[in-house]
Amino acid sequence: MAVDPIVLAVPMYFVFMGAEWWWDRRRNLGLYRLNDALTNLACGAYQQLLVALLTVPLEAPYHWLYDHARATDWFAAHPVVAWLVAFVAADFFYYWFHRWSHESAVGWFSHVVHHQSEDYNLSVALRQDAWQPLFSLWFQLPLALMGVPPSVFASAYGVVIVYQFWIHTKLIDRLPAPLEAVFNTPSHHRVHHGVDPAYLDRNYAGVFIVWDRLFGTFTAESQSPTYGTIEPVASWNPVWVHLQYGAKLLAKMARAEGLATAAQVLVRGPGWQPPGWPAEDLNAMADARRGAPRYDVTAARATTLHAVVVFALAMLLSVVVLQRPVGADAVNLAAATLSVWGLANVGGLLEARAWASVSQGLWWVSFALSIVAGAAYAAR
Repeated sequence: MAVDPIVLAVPMYFVFMGAEWWWDRRRNLGLYRLNDALTNLACGAYQQLLVALLTVPLEAPYHWLYDHARATDWFAAHPVVAWLVAFVAADFFYYWFHRWSHESAVGWFSHVVHHQSEDYNLSVALRQDAWQPLFSLWFQLPLALMGVPPSVFASAYGVVIVYQFWIHTKLIDRLPAPLEAVFNTPSHHRVHHGVDPAYLDRNYAGVFIVWDRLFGTFTAESQSPTYGTIEPVASWNPVWVHLQYGAKLLAKMARAEGLATAAQVLVRGPGWQPPGWPAEDLNAMADARRGAPRYDVTAARATTLHAVVVFALAMLLSVVVLQRPVGADAVNLAAATLSVWGLANVGGLLEARAWASVSQGLWWVSFALSIVAGAAYAAR
């Protein structure tokens, strides 16, 4: 089995996040907030759990096209060239997925979670939308038609994703001009996460910023960005942050007159309004976000410590799933359910929600029963 670069990079992620957090505390820069960082990591866990449970159907379209419709076997016979071509091509098609995910409402649904944090640090790189793999895979299918073997594609695409971790930081300013001209850098990506009118829907690159320069979507960093989304999510609950925009989109479609209009709500830009509806001035809404206070809730110290313990156990459950054979068997489903539930409770505890204490009490009972059941299963 080929090694997944994303999984291989996980220890590196935490080493560098720890270093950035330490430097932040030492210099009192205000880069990290515990509640936001835990939500970021919980969202990343959600995506990885979905991928682990649905690996076979997610990979099936690429494998089928490669097996039945590839144009050539040449790449299979030239693995080094195949990998280099796959790397550049995967980054090219990532640019177009990323651009589509900002320019259509359904695409934004698959990507909005990544932009919701009002902070900007390395943990934001791991705040990935769980729904994204269901949409992004279709943009990479041309590589299967080209004849790039699935294992080569998976490795090259994984490196494209891993590369983007280090650009989610404020600690690196501008790099030498030749690098800034070719590669995506922290400066370029800070622009992409900015909600400022001048920065909206710019700098979609994964690795090579040349795609933005070629297709007219590049903007250089000229002022410190305001981070987040035009309509702040205002929640630490990873379940709700994944559902909020979808709920808004469904409500908007339900209000639309006729199926054709409802379909346009889905495929047109997030700011599109059906004829006769009040216009949404996204630039004005974005401008109003500049200088606005970040969403924050201060939970009691004991509650916060409780949330951290639950977070650690829920993440451990996600590791159990990720270390087992892929697929939605009973063990994976049970561990994933407990992980998703626990991480949602963490958000509720950090927001001091009344329901969270009850839900967390039930979670502790379920967790204890799962330990007993697991021990009994192992002793058979």
